[in-house]
Amino acid sequence: MSFYGETEVGGPNGLTYAVLVTRLAHDELLEILTSERFSGWVAPTEDGWTVAVPESPVGHVASRRRRLPELAEAISDRTDAVVASVVVVKDELLRLWAGRGGAQLVDYVSDPSVGAEDAPLELDPFGNPVGISDGPVGAHGASALARAADRAQAADELQELLSERLGESENESERLQAAARLLGWPSWLVAVDSLPRRVPGGPEASAFTRLRAGRGGIGGIAAAQAARVVRRKA
Repeated sequence: MSFYGETEVGGPNGLTYAVLVTRLAHDELLEILTSERFSGWVAPTEDGWTVAVPESPVGHVASRRRRLPELAEAISDRTDAVVASVVVVKDELLRLWAGRGGAQLVDYVSDPSVGAEDAPLELDPFGNPVGISDGPVGAHGASALARAADRAQAADELQELLSERLGESENESERLQAAARLLGWPSWLVAVDSLPRRVPGGPEASAFTRLRAGRGGIGGIAAAQAARVVRRKA
């Protein structure tokens, strides 16, 4: 278990949360997320980075039943700004995707074996089972992400961090917290699961813009109820 300030990060069951991090300004991102009928929260821009937190970390978060990585890729296709999606599952799995201008920078999975027992068996062209890595995959993309984030000097350290196999006493929130420090991302990313309450170390809850199916206010509540018919939380 790790700590963020005086707040515990992780725990016996681990945290599941997700964030979209981008160089887009708050109003630019808000306009795009509105058009994509996003459900979640958008934080004020901080040190050149704007963070959006989906209501459902691993479920559908936007139109066309898009999950967060798919939404990040769609936004990347529409802009030259860096766009990254981060998904942490039970503090056991970290998925990081980032792109800019439609070009992929990194596609990283900390441990593809997590949850693999529930996935359909994948076969090669000859019908033989395909082995699943039990270690990080995609860490080589760290250099491209660091350069795109104007943190080229951190490229080697970031790649080393993403390449590490975590020990039994470590969790993926700790890895993400270290990666955020290297990339200059807001340090409170690991605490966003506290929304709609205040995010420890982050902006006040009232500073976040709340969207429900791309709309705010009472209209957003009605839109969200309609969207739940076709969206899944997991």
